[in-house]
Formats: sequence, C-alpha cells, structure tokens
Amino acid sequence: MHRIAFMVSCLLLASTVGAKDLVVRQRSSAGLGGQAPGEETVYLTSDRIITDSAATRIVVDLEQKTVTSIDKEKKAYGVLTFDELRAQMDTLRKTLESLPPESRKQLSALLDDSGPVTVKESGKTETIAGYAAKEYSLSGGPYSGSIWTTTAIATPPAFSKWKTIERSHGGAAQRLGEAMQRVDGFPLRTRIEIKSGGQPVALSNEVLEVKDGSPPAELLKVPPGFTKQAARSGPPPPTAAPR
Repeated sequence: MHRIAFMVSCLLLASTVGAKDLVVRQRSSAGLGGQAPGEETVYLTSDRIITDSAATRIVVDLEQKTVTSIDKEKKAYGVLTFDELRAQMDTLRKTLESLPPESRKQLSALLDDSGPVTVKESGKTETIAGYAAKEYSLSGGPYSGSIWTTTAIATPPAFSKWKTIERSHGGAAQRLGEAMQRVDGFPLRTRIEIKSGGQPVALSNEVLEVKDGSPPAELLKVPPGFTKQAARSGPPPPTAAPR
C-alpha cells in the first residue's frame, strides 16, 4: 500500500512542475485515520520533485527516472527506477489471485482501471496561504475527496514527465492522473481517501507558503555515511504504512 500511496502523492505534485523553481512549505499526513500531520518542504524544479521532512527525504528525478528515498533516522537510503516501480505493479497483478482473500480485496480496487475518476467544481471558495482558492470534488474507483486550487500561481504543463510513470503502472492511479489533468490551477489543499478493503488510507496536505527558489545543493545528494538498502523486488505488504 505504501508504494501506491506514494504514487498518488506524486500525482498530486506533478501538475505543479514548471519552468520556474518553487519552494512549497506544507503540512501533510498520510496513513490510517488519525495520524497527526507533519510539516515538510517540497522543492519543485523542471526535472525534480524533492519532499523533505524531519525524518525522511524523497527525491523524484524526472530526467534520470529514479526515486531516491532517504530515512534520516536510520541513516539509510534506497533507489528505485521508474521501471522497477512498474515491475512491482506487474508483480502485484500476477500474484493477486494467490494472496489471502482480505489482501486480494484490498489490492484489487487499486489495480482496477475500469472505472473513471471524476472531478467537478463544488462552488466553494476560500483563502488558503494568502491565495484565493476554489474547491473541486473528486470521486471514482477507490478514491474520494477534494482538491483546492488557485490560478494565482503559474503552473506550466509539465505533467507529461510524470505521466510516463502513471501510464506504465496503470491501475486506478492512472485514472486519478487523468482526472488531475482536468483540475485547473495550483493545489493548495488536498484530501484524498483511498478505500480498498479494511480501514481507508487518507492522504492530506495544506500549503502554508509558496515562494520562488531552488533546492539547496545538499538536498540533491545522499548524506555522507548513509547505507544503501536493496530495493524490494516483491509486492509491498498490504498493511504497510503509506509512503
């Protein structure tokens, strides 16, 4: 589940990547109900999405087609290529029928791309982080929730870079990606619930500040002394924490 939740988080960010580098400070939460949100900083460049918090850092390199996950507490890191992410989804599909009934029920909704995800304006407006925002409701497949956006922050359409992943792994996340393309503006507040058997997983974030700026050079590198961990080749455990 944590791999799929991570992909959804990147889909929400990918639509903001453009020619101008941005620094986004936000409060986010991802997990089973009740998890307290934590603050993180997201750096958006033309070829990278870097999410940095007190405990972790995730670097998505859209040119090299890699995802580097850094665990600051364990002083460890791992690197996955986009092809390896796709292979993990393929493995999930192949092993779905051999899983226990509860696990099969949980994953089948996430791998099913037959149902569209729809978005529509709710008519609600609000000021978020100093910007006028409007709400879109979202529903379809295992997803439900809302996205608040503003048109006051320029968002050139570089979404196609992330679409190379989204198209390759397929499943319900592909439908979510298609729906996100129809949302106008920069996302300032998001809450998406993923229902796939058992207790739903909720992904949420609220932007606190947006400014121009590039990521510090040290964020592009693995910290000295960190140990590389082998990428997991099998399917992620369905009960694992997201991200």
